[in-house]
Amino acid sequence: MRIGIIGSRGFPALWGGFETVAAELAPRLVERGHDVTVYCRPRYSLPSRPVTHQGVQLRYLPALYTKSLESLSHETLSAAHALRANYDVLYVLGFRASFLYLAARVAGIPVVMNTDGFDWQRRKWGRLARTYLRLGEAIGCRWAASHLICDSQALQPYFREEYGRNTTFISYGANLFESKEPSIVEQYGLTPGEYFLVVARVEPENNADLIVRAFAQVETDKQLAIVGGVNYESSYVQELQQSADPRVKFLGGIYEPGHIEEIYANSYTYIHGHEVGGTNPALLHAMGSGCCVAALDVPFNGEVVGDAGLLWRKSEEDLRRRLEELLERPDLVKALQARARERVRVHYSWETIADEYDRFFCSIVSQEVAAAGSRPEFRPDQPVGFKHWR
Repeated sequence: MRIGIIGSRGFPALWGGFETVAAELAPRLVERGHDVTVYCRPRYSLPSRPVTHQGVQLRYLPALYTKSLESLSHETLSAAHALRANYDVLYVLGFRASFLYLAARVAGIPVVMNTDGFDWQRRKWGRLARTYLRLGEAIGCRWAASHLICDSQALQPYFREEYGRNTTFISYGANLFESKEPSIVEQYGLTPGEYFLVVARVEPENNADLIVRAFAQVETDKQLAIVGGVNYESSYVQELQQSADPRVKFLGGIYEPGHIEEIYANSYTYIHGHEVGGTNPALLHAMGSGCCVAALDVPFNGEVVGDAGLLWRKSEEDLRRRLEELLERPDLVKALQARARERVRVHYSWETIADEYDRFFCSIVSQEVAAAGSRPEFRPDQPVGFKHWR
């Protein structure tokens, strides 16, 4: 099959969840015999701009690098190119520009959309942005997507009830990692085993403020390290830094190969405060690195963690009690570290996830081939309109 993937900022992954999906999935689909192209933005890609990487074709298209137009401008060009590229499957990560893919549907190209989480619920967005994101979700679910992939079973009922759409559950994956150079964490002012860890964008829906306040109430010499993108002009970030306990370290984004894995693997406990979205790659990354996990008690976090971590209610008091429990019980920490790694090995292997995508995409193409006899062929050199079908 020829598969196009749109929605990742760069390749290989240096940024967030969608980038991780593209970076882990695309090479594995190539290994399974498919021709895969990932659309990239030059700013977030390798400086050398290779045409291929790990067998994956890379297509670099420009973007208007402003907060409101970056994603939309890049996806507009990507969707236009993909329409003429004659893909068997177009895999779109997220709904933010779903209206762009209506033409692909008209042309008879299967458009698979990853539902992600509920982006419109993020507190950082204003009313206009939330309205736009909610509209994008509706357009994607009702018209633009021929198929929907949901990375969390806990989110599937929403799409059935809201849009009458069934979704296919395929989770994110993670790799197993064991620490080889624990001294790396010392470069960041940390001591192996002597810090709690948060890996997230410092935004309200990830509850960094609640975590910092709860940690401040815990009597310990351990530190709290917060790794992730920080908008230093944000009033939320500024207030958080000004009020933070001196034991709290804001490390920003860490992109040096192998470093974030060592930081995960050498933490005492990973604290996960994400409340919006489905299966979170940072949570899986922590578990695959053998972290003891304390995660906010929402359905999609509970689904991932299972019995391999602790859950805490959204309150400073409950999180404080959980952290104190883990400090008092290093034996529990050790047990949860082992359980987390085993849960990833059994349920969240990227090889297993890639097999599921392979079967799913093949089934889509088989359905298209079976139905092709009832439709005239669509040729890329034709103008796209309602009378032109693949």
